[in-house]
Amino acid sequence: MSNTISSLFRSAAEAHKDHILFHYFRDSWKIMTYAGFFALAEHMASHLRQSGLVKGDRAAIISENRPEWCASYLAVVMCGGIAVPIDMQLGVEEIKNLLQDSGARLVFCSSRTEPNVSGAIAGSAIKTMNFDGNDIPRQRTACFPPFLPPEQSPEDIASIIYTSGTTGNPKGVMLTHNNFCSDAVAVMGAGVVTKDDNVLSVLPLHHTYPFMCTFLVPLFLGGTITFSPGLKAPDIAASIKENGVTVVVGVPRLFETIRNGIFAKIREKGKIADILTGLARISGKLRRKFDINAGRLLFRQVHRNFGAVRFFASGGAKLDPPVMEDLESLGFTVLEGYGLTETSPVITFNPPDKRKPGSAGKPLPGVAIRIGDDGEIRVKGPMVMKGYYRNPAATAEVIKDGELLTGDIGALDHDGYLFITGRKKEVIILSSGKNVYPEDVEKAYMVTPLIKELCVVPSSRDAGGLDTADSIRAVIVPDLEYAKKASIGNITEELTWKINEASSKLPEYMRIKGYVLYPEPLPRTPLGKLRRFMVSGIIREQMQKEKPERQADTALEGDPIGKKVAESIRTLMEEDIIVHASDNLELDLGFDSLTKVEFITLLENAFSITVPDTFIAEIQTVGDVVSALRGYRGAGRIPDTGALSWREILEKEPTPEDARKIGYSHGFIELAAVFVILLALKVLFKTVFRLEVKGMENIPGEGPFVITPNHASYLDGFLIAASVPFKMFRKLYILGMRQFFTGGFKAWFARLAHVIPIDAETYLHKALQMSAYVLRSGRSLCVFPEGGRSFDGSVMPFKKGIGVLALELNATVVPAYIDGAFKALPREAKFLRPARIRVTFGKALTPSAAAPAKRTGAGDIYQSFADGLRHEVVTLSGKG
Repeated sequence: MSNTISSLFRSAAEAHKDHILFHYFRDSWKIMTYAGFFALAEHMASHLRQSGLVKGDRAAIISENRPEWCASYLAVVMCGGIAVPIDMQLGVEEIKNLLQDSGARLVFCSSRTEPNVSGAIAGSAIKTMNFDGNDIPRQRTACFPPFLPPEQSPEDIASIIYTSGTTGNPKGVMLTHNNFCSDAVAVMGAGVVTKDDNVLSVLPLHHTYPFMCTFLVPLFLGGTITFSPGLKAPDIAASIKENGVTVVVGVPRLFETIRNGIFAKIREKGKIADILTGLARISGKLRRKFDINAGRLLFRQVHRNFGAVRFFASGGAKLDPPVMEDLESLGFTVLEGYGLTETSPVITFNPPDKRKPGSAGKPLPGVAIRIGDDGEIRVKGPMVMKGYYRNPAATAEVIKDGELLTGDIGALDHDGYLFITGRKKEVIILSSGKNVYPEDVEKAYMVTPLIKELCVVPSSRDAGGLDTADSIRAVIVPDLEYAKKASIGNITEELTWKINEASSKLPEYMRIKGYVLYPEPLPRTPLGKLRRFMVSGIIREQMQKEKPERQADTALEGDPIGKKVAESIRTLMEEDIIVHASDNLELDLGFDSLTKVEFITLLENAFSITVPDTFIAEIQTVGDVVSALRGYRGAGRIPDTGALSWREILEKEPTPEDARKIGYSHGFIELAAVFVILLALKVLFKTVFRLEVKGMENIPGEGPFVITPNHASYLDGFLIAASVPFKMFRKLYILGMRQFFTGGFKAWFARLAHVIPIDAETYLHKALQMSAYVLRSGRSLCVFPEGGRSFDGSVMPFKKGIGVLALELNATVVPAYIDGAFKALPREAKFLRPARIRVTFGKALTPSAAAPAKRTGAGDIYQSFADGLRHEVVTLSGKG
């Protein structure tokens, strides 16, 4: 018997005729046996022959996954024809082009795909057969004689598969019966899947990866295939549990979703969440070091939701190692493989008994892999394609000396495991000559759940088509739902901090030099690969396109509250714009933290209300603002949307509760404790770090004044406190991050140590108002204008909030530079390190008695002051 798809199918059908082949959903779950499926395929083959399909003819299949898809494929190849599976998501023109290129005479479709298919074949001689109509015979009729298959050779072409087009240029890959069968036999020989397995089919069968792993392999083995009725989590979960699925074949994004969903539910467990997370870490270590699967027992409730699943198989794109490690810590087994359409497709797979996170596994039997001098992966074996359909030039480019040049960059370790590091065509060659692999950079920046998607691209492209640039930039899709749940008040600033943090751990050439926020999902292939050529286009469009003329949002303007909100927004904008309820305050309207403070103050004036402290974190869109305001009392008076001065905002008194937190009055015992602590700090810093203080004469003898040091270490606040005399410290207050000084002992210590706990992102308005309250009361402040600790010890840009305080309150500002604290306790360090520390106070700056600043453009007057102040601090460092 020849090694063809038809012959292997016939053998499997005869050996397992009464075994269930398919579980599929049509109003309810149905089954189809091997015998029933073989009869269906044979009837369809007889019908095709009667219709004139002969050996070598092409027939396309454009449909969702279903038994008829599989039957039509087998019917075509049983007749000696060539099947052309096409993505059902393509539009009319794309389908038309592929049908013309392949020369298809016939198209199989379903009721879901028929409209696009009909449009694509209009005016042509191409016929259609609709799975949901009367075109498909369900049983043998008298007019159909017994089917006699034609002679077939293993080298006959079975399929023409059009590549997904990640580079924008799809090609028809010719795969023979021997290509498919040799690959299927190699996968079966690995012993990963058996005839007792039930494989979930959720990925579209027009791709070779699901075609091989969720159709041919289980079919030839005598296993069972379950078609999920949809791609939503409930559909997949029901398919798994109700049909006894044992193997889930998917792409990385599916398994990332499963991982994220499970850990999100763990975080909702309240007090035991930390315990469960700790158990997962312990379980993961046991799994990796000793192959002890404790997670299956520890997280048995999670496994109940996945029924009898033995393992997850990931392919189609690179799986992030932490995703595999997290799932395996929960007791699941994840097997990652690698392949291409041109290799039918599987060429490597992780052995179940020895998996390596981050690896694509070992070569299958019959596959020879070699790494070229340029790092490109080269493959040789019986599963390598015959070539590109009607494109000998493209074939010659990728098949040389019998080897397929994959276009992927990788390496083999000493155990023979393959590691993929990137795509050769996607390598960004900087003008410095450095090579940047986008996937490595993207992985380094995906450090926060606030980033939903990220794609790295070069800042320019040369005429030769190679990506060349002085730097790289990124397109980022933020996770707005996560931002709301995590009470992140300013997405852009939070992203900037996270990106800077990630950049500090990367070589200079791998750091992104800017990013564009994009509200929609990034363009991907159906298997999840980024279409980078389209992402580059997104950046160009975002930078070049003019905003289309907007129509009025009649629903928003017709609502009394919505109209007031829109008027308040227009007051803050540089131009008169049309506001929509769907507008995101940051992404669409360009609000920064200070603009949000002004916005909230305008709303409070317009509606005669006081919004809660969490308001900034709870709103993202104009519609969110309207919905929130609707629930507040008093939202009804005529709006006062005249522009407010910052002085009016700063003059608002803090609540009595917030005022008490400042700690203006200490009893004798508390004062004594402060004195002792301060003395201990002075001794500690003098003896351990040889603290030297310079420029004390520059600090005014009387307040109020604002000390503005650079911020590079957690030691900085303590160093300023230890640098000034006790008498001065009694009237000096330090702004500190709320997360470190709230609750129990920490709150008491903050009050004792003159730390004012603030959250500069979510509660920026409160931070400014409390700062103004301190200065108006004759006390002084220590403010870190950078807004956070430096990542590399350098002085970061100053935020314009310090300009607002100084100019509006005419406050004296004392620049200061702390040298050595970064060496003593940098970011990520857990222990103090030996270093010499010097604190230098510069000459005091007194803003001129100018009239209250008006908002001009982006508030330049405040930022200009902040920039000038930063220059003074940098000058004190001796690096200016």
